[in-house]
Amino acid sequence: MYVPPSTLRRSLWAWCAALLLLAAASLPAAALPAAGSLQVRLARPSAALPDAARQVVVQGRAPAHCAPAIGSVGLDGADLSIELVSPQTGCDARRLVGFALAVDPRAAAGLPFLPERVLRVRLFARGSGPAELVAFRLLDASPAGAASVPENGFWWSQPGPGGAPASPGTGASFEWQGGQLAVGLFGFSDSGAATWSFGSARSVGRTASVALVELADGDPAFAPAGSQPSAEAGPRLEIEFLSPISARAWLVRQEDGRDVEVRPLTLARSRFDEGPAGTAWSGRWVLVGDETAPPRLFEFGGPRSQDADSFHLDAADGASLECRLAAATRQPDLCTLTADGLSLADFDEVGLDRLGGRDPGGQAVRLVRVPR
Repeated sequence: MYVPPSTLRRSLWAWCAALLLLAAASLPAAALPAAGSLQVRLARPSAALPDAARQVVVQGRAPAHCAPAIGSVGLDGADLSIELVSPQTGCDARRLVGFALAVDPRAAAGLPFLPERVLRVRLFARGSGPAELVAFRLLDASPAGAASVPENGFWWSQPGPGGAPASPGTGASFEWQGGQLAVGLFGFSDSGAATWSFGSARSVGRTASVALVELADGDPAFAPAGSQPSAEAGPRLEIEFLSPISARAWLVRQEDGRDVEVRPLTLARSRFDEGPAGTAWSGRWVLVGDETAPPRLFEFGGPRSQDADSFHLDAADGASLECRLAAATRQPDLCTLTADGLSLADFDEVGLDRLGGRDPGGQAVRLVRVPR
């Protein structure tokens, strides 16, 4: 997806002025002065701050005379870790006062600017004992307009980076409507019983943070109706959409208002049919551009050639669609549409039912699946 350099610069600085919002998290007693408490969040202040002040800020409340300080800050690839250190003496637990701490992850990593990607932010607290996780959240530092719109449907657990195994039977149902994402998460409890949680949230760039709710004590399907199930707070799902049909997610477990455990998941939407990867993109498609260009219909057959890195589909009128598969997956991340030896479009937003990209002139175009 092409984004003008000026837009990239504006988006990056705008993000540096906008700060990640984390749900309030209480620190464990071991990390606090006696009888003290601390609420921590990363807030989103005004974007009118000067460039030098555009930093991540940790805000919260702490016992008087006992505000924490920033300890270590580390940026390792996409992982940003921030540590808070709390004093152990001189605290007045009878009164809580607000505090705000500025963090510059660019300086901590020795970078002139933050990488344009989704950062995984972990907030730790240290008191008299070892540092403990208190909050986890995703922060999108990518340019405006780079977000992928997820396709509606069932998404299933896939093998993750570094050979991490999939979780058989674990998956999600995503429904996207105008920036609002509804999620149903299904899997298994510690006892092996099937579970289902649901929730909704507005997306922020390529990310969404969805607090899930679990229903319990309801009537079975063939029982007389009348018993109202109870709703219990479930885990939180932090999602990064990589494309319209692939995502990285983190399932976050909370205790006493703080994040205590984070489990990564890799999710992907796939068609029900089996066979070569390119089979999922066979069928009838329409190329749609601006209002001046008439739509063009293509009927792609099965994959004519395929290897571990790509597949190739041909249409009867001489057009072809060639797609590159992402490393170690059956999901394409780049497709090129050609006809009579000429390029018609490159697509870097590849879904099962819709491809988005640019024509040779830089105009936005879409390739949309239509029923036969």
